[in-house]
Amino acid sequence: MLSKVAYVCGPLTELNAELAQEVRDFYEKIGDACREITGVRAFIPHEHFDPVKHANFTAQQVDDAERDQVCNKTSLLIVVPIAPSWGGGIEVEMANQSGVPVIILCENGKKISRLLKGNPAVKTILEYHTQDEAILKLKYALDQMKWCTSLLKQNL
Repeated sequence: MLSKVAYVCGPLTELNAELAQEVRDFYEKIGDACREITGVRAFIPHEHFDPVKHANFTAQQVDDAERDQVCNKTSLLIVVPIAPSWGGGIEVEMANQSGVPVIILCENGKKISRLLKGNPAVKTILEYHTQDEAILKLKYALDQMKWCTSLLKQNL
């Protein structure tokens, strides 16, 4: 049986080319940070369904695959609201319905919807000034979650 992995959720569609590449790189750093702390790299959607590189996938195919990933193969949803998006909220609600906890990794001072922040799946919001700070805060949070999960398993 495959173990569940973290899933990195954030916008790509409609970003300009320069920002889109910067965002892809940031998501990949987040995936690598997950591997460093948990031993398993996070699922990064653009590596499988990039709107430009994988344009041949239909909307239904992307929904089916990502819905399965979030609902059945995800241990933690990491939301990165870098720009407005019409997709991230769907993933958060899928996580909520599937009992998957959510961390929001948000640039300091960035406004995000109260509806998103109020979703019951959201366990913490980590604000950052730089991407390096974001990665450090995420690693700390992942380490704390790993420690708590380990402690719970010992007490069962």
